Amino acid sequence: MKMKREKYQHLIRVIDDLSKKEKFWAVIADNLKKSRRRRRVINLYELNRITSPNEKVFVVGKVLGNGVLRHPLLVVAFDFSEKSYQKVKMAGGDPIYLEDFIKEKTTVSGFKIIR
Repeated sequence: MKMKREKYQHLIRVIDDLSKKEKFWAVIADNLKKSRRRRRVINLYELNRITSPNEKVFVVGKVLGNGVLRHPLLVVAFDFSEKSYQKVKMAGGDPIYLEDFIKEKTTVSGFKIIR
């Protein structure tokens, strides 16, 4: 699900509130406030190279579908291309949009931030 402009601004406010409680969210808030052009873009082949099976990663940007993901990952990202979303699922992983992750109120312990 892609974020609309109003939801996007709401997301920034929610993460700002979370950042007062945990340093993890302060890093996410700083990156979310950047323009789209300045945010990180990462391909699946890069994720495959820098992660281990069953790791939890938080991508502060967009995940693109170039390459193959050879092991399952829990990937939380600002955005996914359609191809990358499907490939993460096919590898046995779980792609989650940032907005959905916050709604679930899941703990952030054990996450590796990719920026």
